[in-house]
Amino acid sequence: MDRSILNIALCLFGALLSAVQVQAQLNVNTSLTPAQLVNDILVGQGVTVSNLTFNGAPANTLNDQIGAFDGSSSNLSLNGGVVLGTGKIVGVTGSNQNTSLTVSPSFPINVADPDLAFIESQQRCVAVLEFDFIPTGDSISFRFVFGSEEYPEYVCSQYNDVFGFFLSGPGIDGSFTNNAINLGVLPNSTVPIAINTVNSGAPGVLGGSASGCSASDPNWQLNSVYYIDNQGGATVELDGFTVPIRTGAAVRCGETYHIKIAIAHAGDASLDSAVFIEGGSFSSNSSITASVTTPQNNETLTEGCGEAMVMLEVPARSADANIQLHYHGANISVNDLSGNIPTVVIPAGTTSFTFPLSAVSDAQQENDETLTIVATWISNCGFSVSDSVTLLLLDYVPMEILSTDLQLGCDVDSVLLEASVNGGLGNVSFAWENGDTDESTFVSGLDDGTYQITVTDDCPRTVSTSVNVNSGCGINVPNVITPNNDGSNDAWVIDGLFRSKHTVTVFNRWGQVVFESSNYNNTWHASGVPDGTYFYEIISDRSKEPVIGTLTILDNGR
Repeated sequence: MDRSILNIALCLFGALLSAVQVQAQLNVNTSLTPAQLVNDILVGQGVTVSNLTFNGAPANTLNDQIGAFDGSSSNLSLNGGVVLGTGKIVGVTGSNQNTSLTVSPSFPINVADPDLAFIESQQRCVAVLEFDFIPTGDSISFRFVFGSEEYPEYVCSQYNDVFGFFLSGPGIDGSFTNNAINLGVLPNSTVPIAINTVNSGAPGVLGGSASGCSASDPNWQLNSVYYIDNQGGATVELDGFTVPIRTGAAVRCGETYHIKIAIAHAGDASLDSAVFIEGGSFSSNSSITASVTTPQNNETLTEGCGEAMVMLEVPARSADANIQLHYHGANISVNDLSGNIPTVVIPAGTTSFTFPLSAVSDAQQENDETLTIVATWISNCGFSVSDSVTLLLLDYVPMEILSTDLQLGCDVDSVLLEASVNGGLGNVSFAWENGDTDESTFVSGLDDGTYQITVTDDCPRTVSTSVNVNSGCGINVPNVITPNNDGSNDAWVIDGLFRSKHTVTVFNRWGQVVFESSNYNNTWHASGVPDGTYFYEIISDRSKEPVIGTLTILDNGR
């Protein structure tokens, strides 16, 4: 397709897309000013920023060619940061449904940037972020990804969209303006990253011949290891982009440097490109990093329940790093913590130190308390740098097992016992005495029993209780019946014989059997038996000994 015709179609598409921000796994935010983006998102430790501008405008001016991105659910391999684009950055959100997207910026600048001109002279929709900074260490570094809609069709063509990170200042001696060097290059090289230097290794179907790429880098095909083909990608619109690349340079701590981050279309204003810079990665190597791992991996520490592991990291150095630690928190005293050391020394040649910290168990209910640990290091350049971690200290809530004793009617073979737990920490495990490990277990419903359950949580602490089952199968023999057909107490009803093996025998005073049954169903009315006192014997598999006693028959009419 002719690029001029393509431009008209894409401008219409871009106007529609800019009106409605597509919800996608890569998300962008254009509501922050360049000053906010740099100071709050881009810059990490060891760097102080000043004199910010974007496209020559003050840093408090909004512009739709720059914004924040959230890539945590994308395939960019960057969780988030700052994105600059040749078009409205809303266009980079996925999924990739357009092979040649252009979303023209509201205020395009088509004057070529002089530093980008060293790489590509014909520029459109230039985006330039500049600022001064003072590093507290002897180097700076950051990570980025470059991507474009020019991939893969226009590889090796004149549409060689480009970008650069141009660093200038004390000790920097390069070929760009103000003796700047370009940090937007391939690792361990001076080759600038662009469409024609980083790609799949094959010319595009609408591009030129391989010579177009060779002119940029004779070894361009070897650079395919840095390229990701994103055609049809589910999370990012751009058809291709680089793997995350870390770049940086040696600097002098305490001196003032200048960096210019620039990106532009090459040749015409079609098919957007963008550069994503990882949030917090623009940092100086004098920084200190504090992190913490807790037993529940949720930045909480429960009294008496395990240890948090606090890690301190500093850059490689030739001298020991002496780090001061301070523990802050409302209502938190030194006795609330165990392992709260005041000083850490990280020897030269090592870059990290880890120590355990626990919350001491006490009888007081103190509610949730916030603990902040601040680590401070005077770097080799003499700057004080610090980092902190925050933990939530929790009271331990003792476990309580909730269960219900059962009173049955000797009419079920098995019954479900259930238990639940209030309190405790994290996941709990159940252990019934019969070996079951669920919250419930089946036991016999025809036998009396006491069943123990033990519960253990992640603290770990353990509690136990018992669940009682009264089967209702105990033999209960009435000692009087009145078989006078008045509908009350006419039959001799013995509880606990149902579904058992048994023999029931009734004797008179002379030992003569007046009634006998091996499958008694509670229907004997003492028919033909005179009033008086009789003796009975019940032999049942539910009783170790025979059940014996007396039975008085009254009002039998004889």
